[in-house]
Amino acid sequence: MQGLVWRLKALDPEASESLKVIAYFDALVHGHASAQVLLSGAAVLSGCPAGYVLGGNSLRVDASGIRTGPAGADGSGSDSSKGPGSWPGHDFGDGGRIWIERSGPAFANDEMILERVAIALGISFDRTSPVAASRRAIEMLIDGMAPLDRRMDAAAMLRLDRDRAYRVVAVPASAELPTPSTVIYTVVGPVRAAVPRLPAKQLGDAQLSAAGPGSRSGVGLAVEPGLLHRSWASALLALRLTSERQPRQLADDLGGLLVFAEAADSSAYQVPDVTALKRLVTRHSKALELLESLASSNSLRAVADEVGLHHSSVQARAADYSTELGFDIRTAPGRVRLSLALTLYKLATTRFAL
Repeated sequence: MQGLVWRLKALDPEASESLKVIAYFDALVHGHASAQVLLSGAAVLSGCPAGYVLGGNSLRVDASGIRTGPAGADGSGSDSSKGPGSWPGHDFGDGGRIWIERSGPAFANDEMILERVAIALGISFDRTSPVAASRRAIEMLIDGMAPLDRRMDAAAMLRLDRDRAYRVVAVPASAELPTPSTVIYTVVGPVRAAVPRLPAKQLGDAQLSAAGPGSRSGVGLAVEPGLLHRSWASALLALRLTSERQPRQLADDLGGLLVFAEAADSSAYQVPDVTALKRLVTRHSKALELLESLASSNSLRAVADEVGLHHSSVQARAADYSTELGFDIRTAPGRVRLSLALTLYKLATTRFAL
């Protein structure tokens, strides 16, 4: 460790200290250094004790890089009464934190050291963590471009029965699920995907609502493990078609709309009904909920009860909205047309963020 530090110090004296820090941790990552070696490196470079916590793992080393014991969340193992959150630090991985115990003003490279050791620790734990292994297996399993044998290896790693049907569950990346999951970057933003080990017939409301009250979820078609990339595609479409009124969507219930949605994604045609709907929703912020209710109900009174408005108010708004959209949404053909427009609108506008 010390030898590597001195070799870096022998670099071109005009090279920035930041580049030396980057090169130092890159070399350790390339050499598959352990978490303790990475933490010791941060301590040696900064000249002060360092520690990290990640889940049930914790470690602290002194300024020379020698291990002093675990670093508790309350600051145990530290020479100070300060907790880890009080020291200069950097987050890494799933809820991990690395810090250096610098008393007094920060040194010029402290921030760079913390950033690079955080990246290095994230890579190190990702290589060895069972959670990370499950995450990679899910990514492989739902990747339709991956060879079938590799997808089936991933299914075996997740302990899925090759003769049973399972469903992919898709939720916004910010939502949490009780089963192993991974975040996939899609055309609509980051989405969390999971493959619950429960057979498809046993996947009930408790599992679908596990992401939390009000959280949206799309549940894919039930297929055998070798076809779970198709379940993922249908789960993502189902998620995109959720709304505040219907936060959970089962792909099976979409029927032919799945084919319709796939075709719409590949079309550049601007549908006039969707353009009119976008204008209407922009003008009337609460119109979307009412329109969704109108599209799925044959009775204006039932709509009034659902949205909490007087029957006459619903009648008046339905008439106004019909005028703005250019077709009568109070008729059966108009409701079909409205339903299709709402589907296309959701596909075009639904986006997710971290």
